[in-house]
Amino acid sequence: MKTDGEHMAEHDGKLDGTRAWAEPEDLGLDPGQLYRAYGVLERFVAEERIPGIVALVGDSSGMLAPYTSGWASLIPEKVPVTQDHLFDMASVTKVVATTTAVLQLVERGVWRLDDRVAQFWPEFRTEITLRRLLTHTSGLPAWLPVYKEARGPEEYRRKLAEVALKYEPGTHVEYSCLGFLILGGLVEEVTGQPFDAYCRENIFEPLGMADTLFNPQGSYKARCAATEQKQEDGLPLQGEVHDENARGRGGVAGNAGLFSTAYDMGLFCQALLNGGALNGRRILSRATVELATMDHTAHLNESRGLGWVVKGTRTHSSAGDLLSPRAYGHTGFTGTSVWIDPENDLFVVLLTNRVHPTRENSNHIRLRALFHNAVAAAL
Repeated sequence: MKTDGEHMAEHDGKLDGTRAWAEPEDLGLDPGQLYRAYGVLERFVAEERIPGIVALVGDSSGMLAPYTSGWASLIPEKVPVTQDHLFDMASVTKVVATTTAVLQLVERGVWRLDDRVAQFWPEFRTEITLRRLLTHTSGLPAWLPVYKEARGPEEYRRKLAEVALKYEPGTHVEYSCLGFLILGGLVEEVTGQPFDAYCRENIFEPLGMADTLFNPQGSYKARCAATEQKQEDGLPLQGEVHDENARGRGGVAGNAGLFSTAYDMGLFCQALLNGGALNGRRILSRATVELATMDHTAHLNESRGLGWVVKGTRTHSSAGDLLSPRAYGHTGFTGTSVWIDPENDLFVVLLTNRVHPTRENSNHIRLRALFHNAVAAAL
């Protein structure tokens, strides 16, 4: 069985030069205010607070040309970022790949959300359900260095089954990468396919996301924005997943590992704004999209959909202040994010390599809210 990277390496990686970008007026956006929004990005790059940025704004029917600023890498040499650079999407993998795959299998009658993990992995002795994993209410801790003791899927599965719960399931939202490592493994278990192959065939290819993959190779790897410096040789990671647990699992995992471009993320966002379909190809039903993006944890400490973060009326959201309460999105540790606002028919993709050359940089947190506010003001 070919890995995702090997499959994509069979293609020559040529870029599509036929994309038709919309103008701000086509999407009902004020060009002057949008210019101010892009000025926020320029300021962060000029002040060397973020190395490189690609931002894409669009709606259910069109997208503006991606806005680029800064550098895809600073070391060993400076490389300007372009709209076709691939970024390590980090935890955005959780919603684009894993959540979508799990929900597709609900639609296909393979399982239901309230099935227990133990029905598919008997070694799990807790009452954790798929719904609890998706809403981060499983009780699992946020993160553990599983990669230090496990090699390969079977060892990961055994170690994950041994993790003690931090909370009683259903009583607290604790964002957990471990839960999505489990979900990715469960997709492989019930489909009999490697996780990357399933996602490619059922999500990326139907939507035309030609530059979205795990373990990029060849020309795809050469187009990846750099992330953190490696201790062993001082060179940055490029085309190799930043997350240690995903890397220890061979670069393919349910919590992280996906690489993509702003354009491909835009296609995915458009599909959700259109009720789960794009250009006649459906990946989810409208009912499933609505269920996944409603607030399932309003009574708890955070607002969570199925996989997705729901803005709601809570403060200090990475969505900023001006997107509607119905907006939903997700962020990635490397500096990536997507936010989708169905009330305003708007999406914003913001890709940065803020961990380059070091993860000791939190400027992306403020940048996200400032930029989203400025874009929303253009409506």
